[in-house]
Amino acid sequence: MSLFKAREWWTASTGSDEEFSPSAFCVADLDNQGGNKVATGSLSGLLRIYQPRQRDYRAEDLLLEQRLDAPVIQLATGLLLPGGTRLALAVLHPRKLVVYEVHAGKQLGAYHSLAKVQEHALDRNTFNMAIGRFGSASQARAVDSIAVQSIDGTVSVFEGDALAFSRLLANSLIPGPWVHSPRADCFFTANSALEVCCYKLSSLTLAQASSESGSGAGAQRKVNADWSTVVGEHVVDIKLGRFTSNPPTSESELIVLGAQTLFVLKEAGAIRYQRRLDMQPSCLCVYSAGEGADTSTGGSDNVLIASATGALLVLREGVSLWSARCDQPPIALSVGTFADVKGMLVSLTERGVTSVLYLGTDPPTTAVGGSHEKDLDYDEMDDEHRRLLGRIREATGGNRAEPTDYLTLRAQVPKTVDPVAERGLGDDDRSSAGPSVTVRVSVAYSGKGPLESVQLLAQCEPPFFCLRESVELSAVQGGSGTPLSVPLVFRCAKDMLPASCKALVVATYTTADGAPRTARAEFDLPLAMVCKVIAPVKNGTYKVTLDTDQPPAQIGELFGDLLALAPGAEAGKAGASVLSLQLASGHDVTVLLSKNAGRYRIQSGSFEPMWQGGHELQQRLRKALPGVNVSFNEPLPLQEYFELIDVHFAARQELAETQAALEQRAQQFRVVQKRLLVRFKDKNPAPLANLDLLLGGTYEQLMELGSKGEAAKKALALATTSLACGTQLINQLIALRFELDEDNAAELRSHLSPQVHDFSEQGWEERTDAALPPPPPPPPPPPADSALASAAGAKPASASKSAVRSSRSDSPNDGLPMRARAGRRARLRVARSSPSWTIATSTSQTSAATEARSTRTAAWPACSSAGGSSTCRQCTSSTVVPMPVTRVATTTHTGVASALNSRALTRSVSEPSPR
Repeated sequence: MSLFKAREWWTASTGSDEEFSPSAFCVADLDNQGGNKVATGSLSGLLRIYQPRQRDYRAEDLLLEQRLDAPVIQLATGLLLPGGTRLALAVLHPRKLVVYEVHAGKQLGAYHSLAKVQEHALDRNTFNMAIGRFGSASQARAVDSIAVQSIDGTVSVFEGDALAFSRLLANSLIPGPWVHSPRADCFFTANSALEVCCYKLSSLTLAQASSESGSGAGAQRKVNADWSTVVGEHVVDIKLGRFTSNPPTSESELIVLGAQTLFVLKEAGAIRYQRRLDMQPSCLCVYSAGEGADTSTGGSDNVLIASATGALLVLREGVSLWSARCDQPPIALSVGTFADVKGMLVSLTERGVTSVLYLGTDPPTTAVGGSHEKDLDYDEMDDEHRRLLGRIREATGGNRAEPTDYLTLRAQVPKTVDPVAERGLGDDDRSSAGPSVTVRVSVAYSGKGPLESVQLLAQCEPPFFCLRESVELSAVQGGSGTPLSVPLVFRCAKDMLPASCKALVVATYTTADGAPRTARAEFDLPLAMVCKVIAPVKNGTYKVTLDTDQPPAQIGELFGDLLALAPGAEAGKAGASVLSLQLASGHDVTVLLSKNAGRYRIQSGSFEPMWQGGHELQQRLRKALPGVNVSFNEPLPLQEYFELIDVHFAARQELAETQAALEQRAQQFRVVQKRLLVRFKDKNPAPLANLDLLLGGTYEQLMELGSKGEAAKKALALATTSLACGTQLINQLIALRFELDEDNAAELRSHLSPQVHDFSEQGWEERTDAALPPPPPPPPPPPADSALASAAGAKPASASKSAVRSSRSDSPNDGLPMRARAGRRARLRVARSSPSWTIATSTSQTSAATEARSTRTAAWPACSSAGGSSTCRQCTSSTVVPMPVTRVATTTHTGVASALNSRALTRSVSEPSPR
């Protein structure tokens, strides 16, 4: 522990729960106005620029605070503008690289602004970047270039506003620091083999040229390093500097900070110095030692190392010059000049606290205790060692016995709602929202003695809510006695469509030996909470038909609990073959029974509420008819599902635009306030120049945008619920259409998740796009051979083109509208591993076919099983019309495999659709 403490000269905090990357931090003259500025970027997308002018933070020290549209991975400065005389700020996002020019405010108290100079879209997720003058071309233009390293080890070099080349590095499973050496014109990095590697720019360029002239344009070969040195541990950071006192004048050294060791390497790769560290390092900074120690004179640099506990260590030529301690552990360090004081330390913490420090001599407030010598008891040490070895064997052994003292939760869910007289339980404001259900959770403990401090947590999806989400039990008695019963009251809010009826109760507790454990119970809330029986509704805009292989059960037998709660008139109208339900949101769902065909039809005036009727019908059919096989043989309603995705994405965009406009007006409001404050404080006040009118107008716009934002949030909430219900329905229909079991249906829901949660950085569309792999590119067309074509009697090109046009005009898909998507493609892919069921389609490929679904249904081509002598039950023999789809993986089912892997998806024109 250091006796000295790094003293704070200036500190600024964000005041929020943002997280920061160690590389999203730089100190430079960002606005080219003289003086150092500090720039920080958070993973929430907020960019801030400070200029510390005096001790302690003031409001005018914040020059810029602007929200970008993506998380900030790294910040760096360089001569990136044309002419090479002004600094520009390069901001690295996960999927793009943007270069900004920082413009200073023209008046006193005005904020700085950003002007976008360049923007490069990237195909891969980025990790870090390096800025410098690469090669002779960059040296001649006197403009810096940018080299971006992706997570998969791909390096993309940008020169100006163009991409020069991209190369894939070898052994780059885990990317490492990325540093450019201007003298040797090479890049240094660390790979997953715990090596420090060097890649010369000439090697990368030649590898790119050889790859382009290789076997194909899409070939991408990995580039091997020019040299590599094994360091044997994870590399935290790499810097260039002069560590030793008498190296060659033109040579710089490579200072590598490992997880436990500090290495100094020559530019050729040989290890010149290494030192074992007695702390866990977090960041590294190399700076000039002062006057007379410049690299051109042969002097050495100082090395500043920070640890995860807040310790600072200053080294020079392997000798410890100073050590101090920070109040908060830094993740990034830099050295600069502030208020004409050289050598000030600038630090950044993981929560965004930016501080300017200097190495003072004030001791810390906590006293350092002295060491007390005592005799060592070796027998006691041996006994403790044996006990620890026994615990390790028990914890890591393969035949580990299950604990005998555990907590068990059992939920008793009633089939009906609570009586009206009991619906006043709880002190929640939402207690009058609708019917309630009291679930009694039995808590039993199998151990001996009482179990203290048991915490029960209840969780359910909106619109359901629990009046007491957290219940603390002081003690639970063990043994075989009567379990403890805890009542939990659940209610359902009105005007919302339920996307899931599942509820979860989790118990957290600590055993007598201090081991934390949990127990959980999951159950379904009764259907009577969200719907009631109404008079039968004859017409429905959206319909889904389910087939069974057993004699149908009566509707009254399946939904007897709901009919018992209905009034006499409504229950009398609901016959044995029809039942209409009205959900709490106002939507209606009707279940119809066809006695002769054994089919059940679910219809509704909206698309998304049908999932509730389909889900309840399947569960009740499997309970009433054991072994029943429920199937769905109609085309999937993808067009309606894609419309829900469009509405949800449009609601997200509307909310994002409203928030951006609100942020812009708020910044304008603060600027006008500062200008008015400066004029009011002036001894010789100047005219307001209508600033008061501008302030009032901006305030009215803020109020209007606030109301618009609240409306956009409500619209997004409704779109989110609709999309979740639509995803539930699509997953149900896919599982029935392709006969997926429970494991494969769960795998399907993990890829196409019905849980729709939207955040500012990532929404459901981005997560689903990442979970579903993109379709492979189509195979190249076969080469045309005119001689072979003429020998085979082929028609001329003009004749074949006219034949193609004729076949297209005769197709039933001709003339159907194809709706273009605004900048994106909605994609649906369902996959599982073994046997592999896969569906791949896109909006542009299915829009025409799905809009014609009212006159056509799907039909699979003839099954090729048993040599083509027999067909499976999915195959039909009807007129087919080809429609291109993406080629997908094979399956063990021959009929479905031939349909999914064929070059054309067939559609039938013989059987009319129920819709």
